[in-house]
Amino acid sequence: MTGSSNYDEFYPVGGLNTASYDLRADLDRKIFEDPIPFYTNIASQVVGPGEGKVLELGCGTGRITAAIAKLGISVEGLDLSEAMLAQARTNYPELTWHHANMCDFDLGRDQGRDQGQQFGLIIIPFRGLQEVTDAHDQRRALERAFAHLKPGGVIAFDLIDPDLRYCLPEGDPEVVELPIFPMPDGIGKAGSRLRITAMERTNDPLTQRFDEHWRFEEIGVDGDVIRREDAWHHLRWVHRSEMRLMLELCGFVSISEFSDFKGNPPRYATNQVWMAKRPD
Repeated sequence: MTGSSNYDEFYPVGGLNTASYDLRADLDRKIFEDPIPFYTNIASQVVGPGEGKVLELGCGTGRITAAIAKLGISVEGLDLSEAMLAQARTNYPELTWHHANMCDFDLGRDQGRDQGQQFGLIIIPFRGLQEVTDAHDQRRALERAFAHLKPGGVIAFDLIDPDLRYCLPEGDPEVVELPIFPMPDGIGKAGSRLRITAMERTNDPLTQRFDEHWRFEEIGVDGDVIRREDAWHHLRWVHRSEMRLMLELCGFVSISEFSDFKGNPPRYATNQVWMAKRPD
C-alpha cells in the first residue's frame, strides 16, 4: 500500500495484528460511522452491474471489495501487504487480487498488455492514503489512480481530518486498552484471548507524520501473557486545502468534499470524504 516497507512491518505474516485486523475493523465500524454502505452505494451509482469495473487500493483483507462484488459489480483489489492479501485470497478466492504499491502500480502493462486497465471507479477506504507517509508519494498514488480511471471515471476515498491539538511535537502518551477479543480462528492456544493496547503516539509536525505504538498480546486462561508483539503504525495527516490542491494538480475535476459518509459539509476535526472525476 505505502511507499516503504513500514506497512509490511505493521502487518507481518503470521502476526497477531494481521490475524485480528477484521475483528478491529468490525469494532471500528460499530463505534464510528460504517464506511461500507457509502462505498457500495457509490459503486452502484457510478459503475453498476455489468457496466464497468471498480478497483480498491489498499484493499487489506478484502471486505469492501467483496461487499461490492456481492452486488454483481466487477471489482478487483490491490495491496502491498502479502499477509493481508493472503487473507483476502483465502476468504474470497473467486476475486482478483493484485500485490502492488499504490504509488507506482501499472495494471495491465505489468501483465504483458500494451495498455493498462482502466476502471470506472477507484476507491481508497479506511484512510488508506494516509498509510502513505510522504506527501510526494501521496500525490504519486493519486496520479496512478488518475491514470487507471476511464475518462469520466470517479475516485472516492476518506481520511481523518486532523485535530491540531493532538498533532503537537509532544505527541500523546495516553495508553488505551481495547475490549478483549477472542483469538482469531487457528491462532493461539485453546481458551486464550487477545488483548490490544494503543500505546504512546509521537508526532512530527514538519512532515505531518505520526507514529502509533500498538501492542498485541495473547492472554492465557490463567491471565498470563503467552505471546506479545509490538508494532508501529505510521500515518500522515493531510489538511483539506492540501488534499484539494493535490487532486487539482493530478488533473481531477468536479472535486467534492464532505465531513462524513452521509454527504454533510466539511467540518473541522471530523473526517474528510472526497470524490473527484477524471475529465471526460
